[in-house]
Amino acid sequence: MSTTTVAIREPVTGQVIDVCRGPTPAGVCPRAGRDGVVPCAGHLVGPPQGDARYWPVWVPPGCRQCRLNWNEQAAGCLREAERCRDRWHAGLVRETDRVYAQAAAGDPRFRRMSDRELRITALWRWRLSSRALALRRAERKQRDWSRLYLSLAEQQREAAPATAG
Repeated sequence: MSTTTVAIREPVTGQVIDVCRGPTPAGVCPRAGRDGVVPCAGHLVGPPQGDARYWPVWVPPGCRQCRLNWNEQAAGCLREAERCRDRWHAGLVRETDRVYAQAAAGDPRFRRMSDRELRITALWRWRLSSRALALRRAERKQRDWSRLYLSLAEQQREAAPATAG
């Protein structure tokens, strides 16, 4: 997020009063004061053209952490979940190819199976493999984390004071 321009808005009027570059990759505010309070504390923050469903996010007065990460972390978790799903499907394709190759080579377990039976066999063999199970768990975990981060962002958005206009 450190390369994105972030608008800091007055909570009552919604006018931009300052801008920042967002947190460092470690999630730390580079502009935090000596007391650790972030400069956007008590204001609304978000990208200038941010999606109204998720932005701006309210930063409570005296806050010591950057609140921009929650939306970014949610998006990152969803991307990782999609990568897990893609790897799961790639594994299924490899297992299907392997079962078809074994059937073509005359393996007695597969040689009399129909095309449909070979596909079903490959699916079941892949589904029960430890790698497929691990990818499904990882995908579920990333989706759960994404929901958590979005919930936190929505909670902050709902806690924001109403802006004029």
